[in-house]
Amino acid sequence: MMKHEQELDRLRTAIAATFSEREALKQQLERGSVSPAMGLYQLEKIDAKLSELDSRFKQLWDRSNRSGYPPT
Repeated sequence: MMKHEQELDRLRTAIAATFSEREALKQQLERGSVSPAMGLYQLEKIDAKLSELDSRFKQLWDRSNRSGYPPT
């Protein structure tokens, strides 16, 4: 596997795990098992992490496509 493809796979895994964490937190907020203030604070942190991971994925994807290497 090429380095870009390995990094894309790592980022995909991290994005999926972070999204699952976000969904679990949303369920906790709906059930009231976490305070709204704390839950929203954690949700902001998770959203920022997702945004960062997404940006890194897109940059690497774009770089890979420009070089003629088609990531899977």
